[in-house]
Amino acid sequence: MNDVNRWRREKPVEHLSSAAKDIGQVVNDLCEKALEDAKAQLHPLLRTAAVERLGQRREFLQAFKSALERRIARKLADWQPTVQAVFKFDETQTEPMESWDGSIHLLVKVPRLSNAVKALGKALDKGLVKRFNQLGWSHFQKRQSILEVQQVTSNELRHGVSYGAMFYAVYNAPVKVWPQERVAR
Repeated sequence: MNDVNRWRREKPVEHLSSAAKDIGQVVNDLCEKALEDAKAQLHPLLRTAAVERLGQRREFLQAFKSALERRIARKLADWQPTVQAVFKFDETQTEPMESWDGSIHLLVKVPRLSNAVKALGKALDKGLVKRFNQLGWSHFQKRQSILEVQQVTSNELRHGVSYGAMFYAVYNAPVKVWPQERVAR
């Protein structure tokens, strides 16, 4: 690959450095908007409750986790135009939300593995750990990591190797969170 093509492919890394400077603000925005999204799904009388109290409700935790997954996926795609899709996955077989440990696992489909995507995932994780410790929820206390971002390529998907093998799982196959499918009316 010549230098011009390499520069064009790696250009989003420049965007990463400016984005990483503002990672604290980005994480705060992601969390606040995910909290708003989750509260919007609750009964109107519960929407004004303190976050610490809401964190004890299964339906709120599920809505918050889903909103945060979607918002992080969208942010990764905004920062890295090579991102083709983002999927969520669970490390273990389905667990009840009461035992959610506060971790989020995302698979990012890319044409080729990228150090920029890896760096973005680590920067977001570091920011999320800091922000979530401020929330005071037991789910996030003493966590060293919250966000796991792994990459998968079309070739890995096609051959069912590496993270692509997860798509052939019987119980916990990854679920697409970005881009969201539009429902025909």
